[in-house]
Amino acid sequence: MALPAGELSPFELGERLIRLRRGIDLLELRLAREAAAFAATDEHMAQGSTSPVDWVRHQCRMSGNAGARSIATGEEADRLPASVTALGEGRIGFAHLALLAATARALQGTAREAGFDERPLLELAVEHSVGRFAFDCTDARHAADAAGVLAEHVSAVESRRLELSRCEDGRMVIRGLLDPVGGAALRVALAPLCARSGVGDDRPRGRRLADGLVELAMHALDRGFATDRGGPRTHLQLTASVETVRGVVGAPGGDLEFAGAVPPATVQRLACDASVRRVLLGPESVVIDVGRALRVPSGAGRAALRVRDRGCVWPGCDRPSSWTNVHHVVHWGHGGDTNLHNLVLLCHRHHWSVHEGGWQLVRTDDRRVLAIPPSSMYRSWTRAPDRVAAV
Repeated sequence: MALPAGELSPFELGERLIRLRRGIDLLELRLAREAAAFAATDEHMAQGSTSPVDWVRHQCRMSGNAGARSIATGEEADRLPASVTALGEGRIGFAHLALLAATARALQGTAREAGFDERPLLELAVEHSVGRFAFDCTDARHAADAAGVLAEHVSAVESRRLELSRCEDGRMVIRGLLDPVGGAALRVALAPLCARSGVGDDRPRGRRLADGLVELAMHALDRGFATDRGGPRTHLQLTASVETVRGVVGAPGGDLEFAGAVPPATVQRLACDASVRRVLLGPESVVIDVGRALRVPSGAGRAALRVRDRGCVWPGCDRPSSWTNVHHVVHWGHGGDTNLHNLVLLCHRHHWSVHEGGWQLVRTDDRRVLAIPPSSMYRSWTRAPDRVAAV
């Protein structure tokens, strides 16, 4: 009778896990052989299933991919005797065997394949993890059938998809599928953006990845990557009243294209570093006058900020200046000036933290920047409602 896990030492528990996994691998192999034997019959049709995989998926409580992999592995098992022996000895796992079987199947009938030799790949399977061994199998298939691997990559690119579904509350659900190369490009692009940004950053990985994706999109707009003209941030259309920009109590929210109503704090953040155009409306929303677009701050001011701040000024943040926006310490909607003394550079995450998050930046006499967390005793003047309205 096996001892309860709580009565085992950590070493003994680890050894039991290894034995359990080996037993499961042997059962997986037995299941695969018998699933292949079942697939060779017409019993699935007699029971009303459309295919052997469909029958296995429903009756064995497996996913379609797992059922197909099990049947395919069972069909190839007799042609991989050395690999089956290695599994029985615990030198490889069932996942390794499934990859070997898939490779053997893929190479059947190729011009260079004259009887699959499992030994070279088996040696790699013994040494490598399942993840790395998958790359080994792709290399082997490419060496024997480069055109086939290329066709798979082309098919993977053609199967790319992205769905953006808006929820009733304005949030967006993202679902999609990328090919291996496209997925790798996205992961590399997001890697530096989803790292923790210093002490106190306790965001879970999922939140950091989402924040990184938003920051990547904002950076593309800021740098004009999405247009031929190269104009900065030309794609976010925000409409708001002066009262909304100032954060006056009772003012309506801003109207952001594709997002709907957004709170004054978001309006203030987006207006911190944006092209602002004055539109004067008369009764019944008739346009009376349209002023020229004003960019705040000027190009010269931006250059001076980049030289002075060299990147995001938030303590501990290492975002370079090219990944920052200009922030008004006292927002221009509250009378703050657009000059170097009142401007700092902040990355997207920390710019959000100051406005929507309620943090406050303070410059010391020696020009250091301190970040003060939200507090009921210390109200930030950058977050709506403003100081006057809050009194």
